[in-house]
Amino acid sequence: MNSEDIVRGAAVSDYPKFYVLGCFDKRITFYSQQVRALSLVHALHKLGYLNSAASIAIIGAGAAGLTTAAALMLATTARIVIFEKSEVLLPLQSATSRRKLDPHIYDWPGFDTPDKAANLPILDWEAGPAQEVRFDVITEFEHICLRKGQFLEKRLGHQVKSIERIGNSYKVIFDFLGNPGDALPSENRSDQFDMIFLAVGFGLEPEESIEGIRDKSYWSDAGVPTAEFAARSAPRFFVSGNGDGGLIDLVAAASADFDHGGMIRLITEHPGTKELGNILQRIDNNARLALAKGTSVNLYQEYERQVSPLIEQNGMLARVAGNLRRGVQLVFQTQQEEIFSIYTAVLNRLAVFVTIKACEISKTGSFRHIWCGSVSKLPTVVPGTILLDCQTVQIEVDEVIIRRGPMRDSVRKPFINIISKYEEEHDYWLRLHGDAILVPRLSSEARSFFWDLARTAEIPLSRRLLRQVAANLPVTFKLRANGQNVHWSGALGSKDIQALWDTERPYKIILHDDPDALGEVANAILRVACHSRNVTLYADPVHWRGFVRQIVMESLHAKGISVPPICADFPGGGTEDAREISKVRLAKELHAGLDAWMLRRIHAHLEEYFRSGSDPGRAIGLDIAQDLRQQMATIWSDWYVEFTDTAEVLKHFLCLMMCAADDDGAAQVLVGPEKLPQIIRGTVVSLAIASAWTATEPKNERPGNLRRDLGENAVWAGHSCAADLINGKSILLQAGTFMWQTDFVILAVEGTVEITRSAETAFAQANVDQPSFSEPFGCEPLVLSISVAFSRAVEAGTAALIGMLGEVEARRFDRLNNAIERGNPA
Repeated sequence: MNSEDIVRGAAVSDYPKFYVLGCFDKRITFYSQQVRALSLVHALHKLGYLNSAASIAIIGAGAAGLTTAAALMLATTARIVIFEKSEVLLPLQSATSRRKLDPHIYDWPGFDTPDKAANLPILDWEAGPAQEVRFDVITEFEHICLRKGQFLEKRLGHQVKSIERIGNSYKVIFDFLGNPGDALPSENRSDQFDMIFLAVGFGLEPEESIEGIRDKSYWSDAGVPTAEFAARSAPRFFVSGNGDGGLIDLVAAASADFDHGGMIRLITEHPGTKELGNILQRIDNNARLALAKGTSVNLYQEYERQVSPLIEQNGMLARVAGNLRRGVQLVFQTQQEEIFSIYTAVLNRLAVFVTIKACEISKTGSFRHIWCGSVSKLPTVVPGTILLDCQTVQIEVDEVIIRRGPMRDSVRKPFINIISKYEEEHDYWLRLHGDAILVPRLSSEARSFFWDLARTAEIPLSRRLLRQVAANLPVTFKLRANGQNVHWSGALGSKDIQALWDTERPYKIILHDDPDALGEVANAILRVACHSRNVTLYADPVHWRGFVRQIVMESLHAKGISVPPICADFPGGGTEDAREISKVRLAKELHAGLDAWMLRRIHAHLEEYFRSGSDPGRAIGLDIAQDLRQQMATIWSDWYVEFTDTAEVLKHFLCLMMCAADDDGAAQVLVGPEKLPQIIRGTVVSLAIASAWTATEPKNERPGNLRRDLGENAVWAGHSCAADLINGKSILLQAGTFMWQTDFVILAVEGTVEITRSAETAFAQANVDQPSFSEPFGCEPLVLSISVAFSRAVEAGTAALIGMLGEVEARRFDRLNNAIERGNPA
């Protein structure tokens, strides 16, 4: 859209240099109001209209007004006065931490709409609680005021009563409402301006939309339905109004513990959301086309027809149903027959639709839609309840939430002499440009214009960008050997070592000593560095490169692990918060922390997989029947407790998962994020087999990392292994001839069906002449891998897997019996 069109959309005919910002638009988010303000000021500057305005008034210090003031301070040297009835800037956002502001999510499922960054050239921010966003925006506004504030006067606590045109200028008449200090109120003050920006927004909600029931503002924490604390078995909510506020609070009332940001993430990050988003976008496009033709589409009916099957299939419905407030009874009242309006956000409509469907499948919850023009309160004899009359339909509830929108006429009334025709003119402008202005966009020219002005004026970067910069500053810490101890110092404590695997932030590790001097601590440091792409080691390359080569590059067990860069130039820093700790204790502490990190990631992946079958990244790569997944989940809960309670069991299990040899201490270095998918897969295969065998669990003592209790004092040792290599060669080639030390081996090998079959052939052909089950070592082990038969069995379910494993064991017994009959030694 060109500058002339932008100005035309805000200008008031017959009133030159009088502009209305966002008060009559459909899209009224915090971000969209900022974009309108920046676009308008840039257009006015480009067309030269600001040159003839020596004094400018801005009415309203909300998102549009504040952004206009900031833009004008940078773009002009005019006298600027901003009027605000409240005592604070951005008053609406000052009273709530539970409401979330998000710059783009209103336009979901469009491209990049989950992006949290507003990415504005000035007054920038990122998605978060309203109070936090307000703090960030006002902080940057004050930075602009410090450098360009000689042009601005903030008149807080001033209510504009009217505006009169005086020739080519405007007379603003206002009252000063006083302040908490010594200033007393005064009336009918006036000031004169060449240009006016009307940015009064839409006003506040009525105090009593329903007589006798006080409204709780959407923009107060008191207006957000809270978690159930009164132990009500069937809490009853009446929600009136189907704008975005009403939709959000209907979901909040239905939720056991409402989290606005959590609701957004649940929908936008849920598996299968892309397909769902495409359908929703198509429904919306059809509805807008119908609207343009003078007809309509019943959005709820379309959701019922097209969306309902998908949310059931992808598990979204089940997730929302699991988070319902116990026994919740919802009544949703609208003044129109349809539940949904095309003027609301798709995301909010979907959240409400899923909530309604969740209530329908709930055994104790319910949903009811009432369509009526008016609602009144009736006397009630039951203490603590509210009786409502909805045009002859009576409803008794516990809580009433009214979201019918603000009092727009009231806030516009002082200016009606000027803007009486503007609404009609603006509606025509909106229809003329259609989809081009549905979502306000800041042009690259306007973005560069304000960015350059801000840098020229030396305005600090926004708090969002400063946080981003700070998050990417390297964290430095240092280790020095001191006898049997290690001197640890710097910005990261040893107990926080897991942070290196949690963030993309760069880290500098300063190591003044060679690996031998640090003992086992060197292995722990190498482990954390090798599994992180954001770590640089500052150490003597002669000693440390050889150490890295020996442990990682020439490892006989793993391949593909990254090698950290090693720099000889020691940087400064890393001397704060010094701590002395023994080498043995520090190594154990570091490894335990990293093992705990691995366990959390494994647990998170398995929990979701067992619940829904979701396998991000195809780490598991198997389709496992639901009944078997349930069995595995039960066993995993026991294993998880054991791993959590006993660090040594976890350490042993993970080490042998990455190493076929049972006594290689360096294997612990190989356990980390780089090998997480393999370890997850190996754990899942082991759990599947344990589900069929029962009485199979992790163990700490050698040999192996699993034990299977056969009863009558018979116990098998097992080795669950997901290593890449055996003795430096492919595990698929070596597994059949390797001298395993356990009775059974579980291999989570990856490969084609042909490769797996060739490996199985090698197992069958291995000529091991020690078939005794009474000996823990030396006998031919039962080797299980992800064969075609195994994959088909787990897909079929528990019974099929039990049968398949039974056949494998029977074949092994036959081979052993044949060997005995041939006279081979036992």
